[in-house]
Amino acid sequence: VWLLLVLTAIPTLLWAQITDQHETAAALKETEKLAREAELHTLRQQLQPHFIFNSLNSITALVGTQPEKARTMVHQLSDFLRSSLRKDDKTLVPLRDELHILQLYLEIEKVRFGHRLDATQTCDPDCLELQLPALLLQPIMENAIKYGLYDMTDNVVIALEARRLGNELELVVKNPYDPATSDSRKGTGFGLRAVSRRLYLLYGRNDLFQTRNEKYVFIATARIPLSV
Repeated sequence: VWLLLVLTAIPTLLWAQITDQHETAAALKETEKLAREAELHTLRQQLQPHFIFNSLNSITALVGTQPEKARTMVHQLSDFLRSSLRKDDKTLVPLRDELHILQLYLEIEKVRFGHRLDATQTCDPDCLELQLPALLLQPIMENAIKYGLYDMTDNVVIALEARRLGNELELVVKNPYDPATSDSRKGTGFGLRAVSRRLYLLYGRNDLFQTRNEKYVFIATARIPLSV
C-alpha cells in the first residue's frame, strides 16, 4: 500500500515542481520585460528635455533681436513636439515618417545656426517603408550638430545615408570635426550611449550601433534588424 501511495505521489510532486518552475520562469520573464520597458521610458525622458531646453534658450535669445524668427521657431517646436510625443518607446515607424520628424527638428536647428547648417539625405527609395524605432535619428543628428558646428566657424554639411543591407536597415550620419579645437571622443556622449542602449533593449544585440573617426569626419552607424 505504501509503495502504491509513493508511486502515486511522485508524479504529482513532479508535476507541481514543473508547474512551479514554469510559473517562476514566466514571472521572471515578465519582470525582465517590465524592467526593459521602464529603462526605455527613462532614456526617452532624459533625452527629450535636453533638446527642448536648448530650443527654448534659443527662442529666448531671438525674442528681443529677431522676433519673427522666434515666432517661427515656436511654431516649429510645437510641430515637432506634436509629432514626437505621440510615439512611445517601442513604436516602430516607416523611415519615411522618421525623416519627416527629423526634418521638423532640422528646421528648428537651422533657425539657430542659419546658413551655417546644411543637412543632406541620401536614401535608397526602397528603404522609405522599412520600419525603425521612432525618434532614433534625432539624438544622433543632435550629436552631429553639436560636435560639428560648435567648434567650427565655416559652413557645415551633415550627411544622412540610409540603405538596406540584407535583413537590416543601415543608417549612417556623418559630421566633420576640427581636431585642433574638438576632442572627437566627446562625440560619444549621453545621446549616443542612449541610442546604443535603446537598440540593445529592443533587439537584444550590442553590435547595432557603432562610431568611428575617419579623416576628420565623425561617423555614427545604426543598424536596424528587419522582420522577415
